[in-house]
Amino acid sequence: MTVQRYHFHCVGRGGDAVFDLTGRWVPRLRALGPQADRVAQAVMDGAPGTDWTDWLVDVHDARGRRVLVRAFVDVRTDR
Repeated sequence: MTVQRYHFHCVGRGGDAVFDLTGRWVPRLRALGPQADRVAQAVMDGAPGTDWTDWLVDVHDARGRRVLVRAFVDVRTDR
């Protein structure tokens, strides 16, 4: 098993963004989706009442390559 660092940037319309400058260690690719959901949920919990319709979690590996995009509206909160 190879653990890699991924950056989970949250971007919205109008140039709004929350950048993950530190990154997070993720043990396997299939764990990226659940981690993206947790990141999105934490951002949404920090600003209740905000319209998150057009927001995305944009996940990049340590080399800056995009590996996953998840819409906030698709976040699974049952995990």
